[in-house]
Amino acid sequence: MKKLIIIFFSAALGISFLFIGFGSYVSTSHVIKLGNTKITTNEFNEAYDNYKVENEISNLSDDQDLYTKIQFLNEFINELAYEEFLNEKIAISENSKKIILKKSLNNEELFKNLDETILQNSLKEIEKGIHADIFNNSLNAPDLVKGDIFEELLVQKDLDIYEIGIRNYLSSKSHEKEFFESYEIYKVELNNYDLKKYVEEELITSEIIIQYFEENSEEFIEPTRYTYEQIISVNDYENDFNLLKENQDNQFKLFEAVDEKLILPKVKEKLDILNLNEVSSPIQIGEKYFYVKLIETREQKIKNFDEVKEEINETLIQNEIDNFDINNITDQMNKYKDSFIFYSNTFNFLENIPNEFHFINFNDFENSLIHENKLIEYSVKNSDITELSSEIKLQFLKSYDMYKEDNIQSHSEDDLIKTGSVQVNYFTDSLTIKGFFLSEEDLEKVVTIKENNLLKVSLPNEVIYLKIKEISKIDPLNIKQNIVNLIYSTIINEIKNNYEIEVNNQEILKL
Repeated sequence: MKKLIIIFFSAALGISFLFIGFGSYVSTSHVIKLGNTKITTNEFNEAYDNYKVENEISNLSDDQDLYTKIQFLNEFINELAYEEFLNEKIAISENSKKIILKKSLNNEELFKNLDETILQNSLKEIEKGIHADIFNNSLNAPDLVKGDIFEELLVQKDLDIYEIGIRNYLSSKSHEKEFFESYEIYKVELNNYDLKKYVEEELITSEIIIQYFEENSEEFIEPTRYTYEQIISVNDYENDFNLLKENQDNQFKLFEAVDEKLILPKVKEKLDILNLNEVSSPIQIGEKYFYVKLIETREQKIKNFDEVKEEINETLIQNEIDNFDINNITDQMNKYKDSFIFYSNTFNFLENIPNEFHFINFNDFENSLIHENKLIEYSVKNSDITELSSEIKLQFLKSYDMYKEDNIQSHSEDDLIKTGSVQVNYFTDSLTIKGFFLSEEDLEKVVTIKENNLLKVSLPNEVIYLKIKEISKIDPLNIKQNIVNLIYSTIINEIKNNYEIEVNNQEILKL
């Protein structure tokens, strides 16, 4: 049970922790300060690197690295708060820690010859372990998961999400004053450059393609390829290939046009001396015996320029796009540019932007990026009603008025279109639907929804309906684990409230 509780506690450390807003950052000698604990850039980097190794995280894109770094920072701050609190509350003498270390090493000579850095790090880890044990034991955590949970509460509900597809009323356009007083208006300016066309027509020449072919000729050698049947058996006394194939205890597979580099060396040796449709003698590899039957051999081939020039062209284009400097847009590129202006608002921003641009994170307000061989420049600026055409203004008001009417009107299932699903149970403490957190009142209605009921929920810019698709049972152990995690999370949050926390966000983002 102790191991489980430690796992619970580790999970609890991942509570949401804001990436900004912890006090004012003054000193430049550290990137994090929590109570008396200060973390330098090197210490943060080392801890972050260890975190990635422990969680087998590698080859991250810039966006993935930022997300991972924020997630790590959440956990790291919680761990620092926990350690700071226990250091203040629990005192362990150096002598006691050394006795524990000496006993754990069980080697007097090794203990005496420990490097000072290793010794101090080891004593620090021992202290952490003792603190965790004392903390867990003081809570009597195993007792937290002893009790039974009412069967009626162990219910998982799979809900279908419905949007309103058919409306049997006309909008009145009567909320103009309310709309323009409640929501900001934005002007979105967007330049869309056909980067592939620009690179192909302006940067890649026939001379460059020929040069690439001459300098990288080894890329255009088609290796010898083999098509063959293979059987793996545990014995070597059967010589009839067809009988071997029929034996269910053996493993049979047909390999088609396989690159010679991918074939086991001992198998390739046999294939090289076999005639077409000839079967090899048993090939022993480890404790198994391989039998192969050669079907076809395609000899190595050097492709000529005409065969590969289009492939080279595509490779060069992609290389240029992948390494394109988005901050260096020349006048020459203007003939490959399409410019757009869109108007939107804070009520339903994306609804007023064409679907093809929904991949853009407009929260940045201004940025450049490459997407599907297109270079996108965009900016989002505040605007007002005076810039809107009558058509756009009418479009905004119609959408808002429809939303107001949707809140008043009732809809049958025939009026609705299923657009997704969500899961809830009686222990769900927060829920996001279509990017919006539900209020406590709405969440309670969703969690207690009854079978065959159509539940209406008003999101900030849309009215949706929910209906139970399926009901299943929950493993009570999962719920008990979540309860323990919540208790630990609450404790950690209370601990953090006792400390002034400073985070140098700008420096961390540079790391």
